[in-house]
Amino acid sequence: MSVPTTIGLIVLSLSLYRLVFVSERFRLYYARYPDRQILFITVFVLLALLTLGGLVSSVIAVKYAPDLFVHEGLWVGIVLHWLLAMGGALFLYRYILPLAQRLRESQTILTEALHKNELILQCAGEGIYGLDNQGRMTFANAAAERMLGYTLAEVGDVSVHSLIHHSKSDGRPHPAEECPLLATYREGTPHQSNDDVFWRKDGSPLDVQYVSAPIWEAGRITGAVVVFSDNTARKQNEALLARWQHIFDHAEWGVIVCNAETGRIELMNPAFARMHGYSLQELAGRPASETFAEACGAELAQHIRLTHEKGHHIWESWHVRKDGSRFPVQADATAVKDETGRVLYRVVNVQDITARRQAEDILRESEAHLARAQAQGKLGSWVLNIADGTVEFSAENYRIFGLPPGTPLSYQALLDRIHPRDRAAVEAAWRAAMNGEPYDVQHRILVEGGVKWVRQRAELEYAADGGLLRGVGTTQDITEPKQHEEELLRSRQNLRELAAHHEKIREAERTRIAREIHDELGQYLTALRMDTAMLNIRFGRDNPELERHVATMKQTIDTTIGAVRDLAASLRPGALDMGLVSAAEWLLCGFEERTRIRCRLHAPLEYLDVDEERGTAAFRVLQESLTNIVRHARADEVNVRIELTGGVLEMEIRDNGVGFDNAAVRNRKTFGLMGIRERALQFGGESRIDSSPGAGTTLYVRIPGAGEGAR
Repeated sequence: MSVPTTIGLIVLSLSLYRLVFVSERFRLYYARYPDRQILFITVFVLLALLTLGGLVSSVIAVKYAPDLFVHEGLWVGIVLHWLLAMGGALFLYRYILPLAQRLRESQTILTEALHKNELILQCAGEGIYGLDNQGRMTFANAAAERMLGYTLAEVGDVSVHSLIHHSKSDGRPHPAEECPLLATYREGTPHQSNDDVFWRKDGSPLDVQYVSAPIWEAGRITGAVVVFSDNTARKQNEALLARWQHIFDHAEWGVIVCNAETGRIELMNPAFARMHGYSLQELAGRPASETFAEACGAELAQHIRLTHEKGHHIWESWHVRKDGSRFPVQADATAVKDETGRVLYRVVNVQDITARRQAEDILRESEAHLARAQAQGKLGSWVLNIADGTVEFSAENYRIFGLPPGTPLSYQALLDRIHPRDRAAVEAAWRAAMNGEPYDVQHRILVEGGVKWVRQRAELEYAADGGLLRGVGTTQDITEPKQHEEELLRSRQNLRELAAHHEKIREAERTRIAREIHDELGQYLTALRMDTAMLNIRFGRDNPELERHVATMKQTIDTTIGAVRDLAASLRPGALDMGLVSAAEWLLCGFEERTRIRCRLHAPLEYLDVDEERGTAAFRVLQESLTNIVRHARADEVNVRIELTGGVLEMEIRDNGVGFDNAAVRNRKTFGLMGIRERALQFGGESRIDSSPGAGTTLYVRIPGAGEGAR
């Protein structure tokens, strides 16, 4: 082997050593950065070129300068080799290493971008999944797995259409050839739907809206990506929006939305335009102030300011129609503000209150009529609220109680104004009313300057559970009628006293006449009979005709004496001097003898300690009753009970006659019954008649103030 060849092999060995050494260094670098394959390949190729350069330089040296190489060629080859190696290292440092650094930075950016894209994909709120050209799922984000109930591992190689898109919303089958998702990669065009249904793993439908797009790689379609979202909330919002739109369009009151800066109408409902006589197009964009009457323009700015300050403001004003007519409205304005508090819009509800104003006018007129009627009738109204014990008075009720209108009242304050002597009775009546009794009570109230009489009536209102809610009642000022009643009672009492006085005088006169008739006329008749008897003794024996006339005269005189006795007894029975029981017994005996009606007297005591006036009154009552029995009763038996109980004379007269209707008799002026009643009343007593057709009649009489004992 020649020297040049030997030298070439040496140079080649050195180059291989250099290549191995350098390659080991880059191998270690590659091991540290496994993602830097391009850098390692580049360095390896560079070192190979350097080694090849060393070999080429040796061959050139042997061929063209063998002598020089024999003596100095080795060193020249070594120097040339290292010069090339240093040049290569300089090239590596100047160009290749910065390129590798940029490659590393690009790889890092790409890795971070891929990681961020993965995070975005998994954190997206919409469901995202990929399809290959066989309709199988290649990837799915967390939202898609959550909404569908499937994981990517569960889907496997099954067609996604057969899992989640196999049926339509109405349950009808959805053929694969009609599926827009599969058509995306078949046709290469995007598809979109705003109303479709996917089927979850549990078999329940999921309303969705989706967009599908084809995936292109190297000029061909390799699949599709689908982005979908749950449509349930959107449908609910659309339904809610539709309802609100329906309410907005069909509301009876007008609604407008005005720009806060320009004051122009940006939105309105049909009712607003209709109540003003315009169409929606005619009013759109016009200033809202033009709908107000000209006279209300000055105060409108003030109302707008209050709306902006308070956020909500209500007032009444006047609007004008297209034909120029005015009508009253109630405006309810709300200020819509941004987060800084700046007013953006004013939402104004406008209600035509013409009917309400008319109703209010009618109500005010009715209230005025009611107030006048209450004032004329002196009849006020009140409401007692049970929950808080407050009392509401009408104007007339305030006047009756002598209180300023609007004075706060309570049940206790009202009770304090009742006369102390009547307070217990009023409370008892109220408690009875709460137990179902009617509340109708008359009592006195204390007012400034005196006392008034009132009559109060009330009805109680109850809740569904039976609890008492309130009492609604009236108060009538009956002071004047009470005064008239008292005057009438006094007048009646005076009449009774006068009648009693007249009766007393009449009884006294009867007694006097009866005694005079009995004493004087009786004496004269007795003397006349005695003279007639003497006349018959002296002249009758010799004169038969005279004797016959004298006998006739004696009979006439006896009849006259009997008539005088009866007349005196009718005026004043002498039996009364023996007591009421004796007089009653004498009267009943005579009555039975004359009428053939059986009479029974029930008197526990033979003598009752009754003064002459009351005894005479009771006797006259019995006398009048017997007269009525003869006239009307058609009875055949009469029972009379007379007794003195606790200083009260009681008399009961009962017959078994035909009886009568009490109501019919009360409506007739029967002076006999009236006389009986008045005789009892003049002593503070009472009388009562119980009767019915076919059941007889019973008269009860009570006369107080008789003697305290009896014997």
